[in-house]
Amino acid sequence: MNRVINYILRRIKGPFYKINYEKDVQIAKSVNILNSKNIYIGEGTYINGNTFLFAGKNSKIIIGKNCLISYNVHLRTSTHNYLNKDVLIKEQGHSEHDIVIGDDVWIGFGAQIMSGVTIGNGAVIGAGSIVTKNVEEYAVVAGVPAKIIKYRE
Repeated sequence: MNRVINYILRRIKGPFYKINYEKDVQIAKSVNILNSKNIYIGEGTYINGNTFLFAGKNSKIIIGKNCLISYNVHLRTSTHNYLNKDVLIKEQGHSEHDIVIGDDVWIGFGAQIMSGVTIGNGAVIGAGSIVTKNVEEYAVVAGVPAKIIKYRE
């Protein structure tokens, strides 16, 4: 088992996680994880501190190989239903959709990746961005909501 994984403390239910990961994965000990059995992390990926990886009971977070995920990044596969104005939001339940991150992706400080988003290989997500739609391969996106600002050459 990767030595860094041994230091991950589960803050939600119990002291340790079982994450599906390949070799050379590094995860800071202050990463918060929910439903670890639905999280898959590719070889050579690094996840920095105070990041949230919240998979749903019926949805997955899949992170590719050689990714860099900065501090304070938030990935959550579930979201509140809210469309029915005649019912309180808190009574409309949740929906879940997978988050898929390709290989060689860099996600900057404080970015949020919303439910159902796929990020293509080689993409860069700017610091503080909120990603609400799929990101093309090698696109550099930034902003709220995130938009393409250029492509890697």
